[in-house]
Amino acid sequence: MSYYYKKYLKGSSDDEYRHHCDNDWHKHHCNRSCEDDCEKPDFDDRPAFGTVTGTTTVAGTGATVTTPLTLNLLSPSENVRVVSGGLEVLKSGEYFISFAAFFAPVAGTTVSYTINAGGSTQTITPTAGTATAALLRHLRRGDTVTVIATVTAAAGTTTTINATLTVAKVSSRFSEKDFY
Repeated sequence: MSYYYKKYLKGSSDDEYRHHCDNDWHKHHCNRSCEDDCEKPDFDDRPAFGTVTGTTTVAGTGATVTTPLTLNLLSPSENVRVVSGGLEVLKSGEYFISFAAFFAPVAGTTVSYTINAGGSTQTITPTAGTATAALLRHLRRGDTVTVIATVTAAAGTTTTINATLTVAKVSSRFSEKDFY
């Protein structure tokens, strides 16, 4: 609950508090004058989610090849944007990260995926060509979620990977009506 909302509930005037601003977020990020309410809102009702999907083809060289998955925007919100090979969150909080990938298994071909989410990594090894993962991570504003594929295939073969990556901010605010 914001400071000004508390003052409103108590019924006292907040005019004497508006002549100066000691809100650090406002001073360093907003750079507006303090004539209006200069407190950062407790929460933002706008959703934060995004889904990217794509197909990546890797030519077999007989050695291990590491490549970021090529993923393109499918459904965005204004608090998530597409960056090279993944998504960038523009709002801090807990995020649900979902990843699914499929490739047609060929004898001698191995694939593993590494999800990089704001400094933490999770490696997934597919079973029968299919890989799925669901993670819950705290991400800060500006963190990216990307996926890197590590492919070992015989020379002269190609591996085509179809993948989908989704991030969605988990709401941390509930109203009373959510419990009735």
